[in-house]
Amino acid sequence: MLSNLSHFVLLHSVLRYFILIFALIVAIQSLVGMTGKRPFKKGQKQMALMLMIFCDLQLLLGALLYYYKVIGAGMFSSAGLMKDVYKRFYAVEHSLAMVIAIVLVHIGYAVTKKNMDADRKYKRLFWCSFIALGIFLAMIPWQGKQVVGRPNIPQIVQ
Repeated sequence: MLSNLSHFVLLHSVLRYFILIFALIVAIQSLVGMTGKRPFKKGQKQMALMLMIFCDLQLLLGALLYYYKVIGAGMFSSAGLMKDVYKRFYAVEHSLAMVIAIVLVHIGYAVTKKNMDADRKYKRLFWCSFIALGIFLAMIPWQGKQVVGRPNIPQIVQ
């Protein structure tokens, strides 16, 4: 078992900002392209690809943390998992919502590779990235969020 997961938690926390930035860029670019009736360019596809890569890295880190901090900690074996707000958030709500958002990012990127008119590409990419961004913002355990909040950038404990 990994003795100190704080480096992984830190990386997981910092990586979320890259995801939020790229999700916002992709959503804005696709909205501008959709409303301006612009051709779909390689740059939009590359931004969607970068978003997907950061999401996949985040998913790998999240899976590692989930294994050790949720499964390894025995959260599922304890009674009252669904009654405990903290345990339910990390074991069920956060994890499931983020997987759904990452699936939407993948669907959005897949649209960029399809042979269809630019307007349809922009619309589908916009909705996939916009909904994913909304899920990301809602399910990140921001500092100050009741019970489940933690520092926006955690400190490494030596």
